[in-house]
Amino acid sequence: MTEHLTILIDEKNNDLWNELNSIYEIELIASTEQHYILKISDNKATIGIDENDLSATSFTHELLHLYLKSKNVKIVEDFYTATEKSETINKLFSDGLKEHVTMCLEHELMLPLFLKMGYENRFFTSDFHQPKMNKKMLGILLKRYQKNDIYDREAIDFYIGTFFAMKSCNNTSFKYHKYYIAFQELDNELYELLSEFWLDWKTFDIEDADDDYDKILQYFFEDITGWVSGKNIR
Repeated sequence: MTEHLTILIDEKNNDLWNELNSIYEIELIASTEQHYILKISDNKATIGIDENDLSATSFTHELLHLYLKSKNVKIVEDFYTATEKSETINKLFSDGLKEHVTMCLEHELMLPLFLKMGYENRFFTSDFHQPKMNKKMLGILLKRYQKNDIYDREAIDFYIGTFFAMKSCNNTSFKYHKYYIAFQELDNELYELLSEFWLDWKTFDIEDADDDYDKILQYFFEDITGWVSGKNIR
C-alpha cells in the first residue's frame, strides 16, 4: 500500500503522519469495508484504506483518531467499561449506541484539529450533508417514547443517539433548536444531564497532560444511574 502514500499524504497532514510514525508502527491495508478502518494494538496501528476513496482528507480523519490515542484518549474503551459496571446501564446503552456516542465524542475533539490543518469542514465526515433530525423522526420518537409510565428502550436509544448526533454535527446550515426544545419538553431530566455531559466534554483539553476526562465520565454515569432508577423500561 506504500504506493498510495503519494495520494494520502499532502502538505497539510505530513507533519501529523511523521509524528504518528515515530510513535506507532503503522500498516496500511485494503479495507474490507466501504470506508476507512483503524485498528490499534499496543504500538501497532493498522489503517484499512478504502481504495474507492483515495484522499488525504479521509486518511487524515483516521490519523486524527490515532492521534487521540497517542494522547491517551481512550474514550471508547473507557465508555464501554463504565457501562459494563452496571447491568441496568449496560442494557440501556446498546452496542450501536455506545459506538455512536463515543464516535461523536471523538469527532468533537478532532474537528478543530482537522480545520487547523487547513482542511475544509465539509470533508470531515461523509454524512456532512445529511440532517441528523427531522419532523418525521421527531414524530415517531414522541409517539413511542413513553406510554402509561412505560419507557420504550429503542426510543430512549434514539433520543440519546440523536442528541449527540445533533451536538456533534458540523454542518451549521442545519438548525436543531426546535428539536432541542422538543427533546427537553419530552424528558427534561435526561436532556439536562446529556447537555451537562456535552458541555463538560467540550472543556476537556487533549493537549494538556494534566487534564483528563475521568470525572466527566464518572459524573455522567452517576447522573444516568439516577435517571434510570425507578423507571420501567422495556
